[in-house]
Amino acid sequence: MLKRYPLFLLLMILSGCFGGRGVYHTIGRGETLWRISRTYRVDIQEVAEINNIKDPTEIEAGKRIFIPGVSRVRKVVPYKGIPGEKEKEDKIVIERDRFSWPVRGELISQFGLRDGSRHDGIDIKAEEGTLIKAADKGEAIYVNSGMRGYGNIIILKHKDDFYTVYAHNKENLVKTGENVEKGAVIGSVGDSGNADGCHLHFEVRQGKNKRNPLFFLP
Repeated sequence: MLKRYPLFLLLMILSGCFGGRGVYHTIGRGETLWRISRTYRVDIQEVAEINNIKDPTEIEAGKRIFIPGVSRVRKVVPYKGIPGEKEKEDKIVIERDRFSWPVRGELISQFGLRDGSRHDGIDIKAEEGTLIKAADKGEAIYVNSGMRGYGNIIILKHKDDFYTVYAHNKENLVKTGENVEKGAVIGSVGDSGNADGCHLHFEVRQGKNKRNPLFFLP
């Protein structure tokens, strides 16, 4: 029997948990990503992903980073420890082998803030008709031709409550309820929906949380 997913679940997957709310924080001398995240009470992983920070030592004084889900800028007290001793930080998790690239092409837009608005995935430029492949084995829980903004869209559900989203497709080549293997062809690149030129819009979600695809791709 075909398993049907409630509309509210699909909308939750696409909408995420906090929208575009947040503030920009200018990093001061002695501030660490861990201390900034703790001050704002935001998960360091979330801060790292939305700012494309894969190494906490990459941050430097004067740089602005976006803090999601908060309404005001806070003062961060710099770390004052033993000279020469570094402050302990939570580890940023990167799973390079979780998913495979759905298409090969130029990365034209990254995850995070774009022109002041939240961009919930990455955009990969490819020629019209380029075959789109499943980033991992899973079930096609939503296939729609002409969803507002996304155009032709496919959502696959994977283990560990992960979902991948493939949008602006020219064609969807799977059906809702179909199980697919990693690397299986599921569609072709197009410019349907609100797309500027042919490209694949690719998202990774874990439950209702928006994740940075570049933290999961080789």
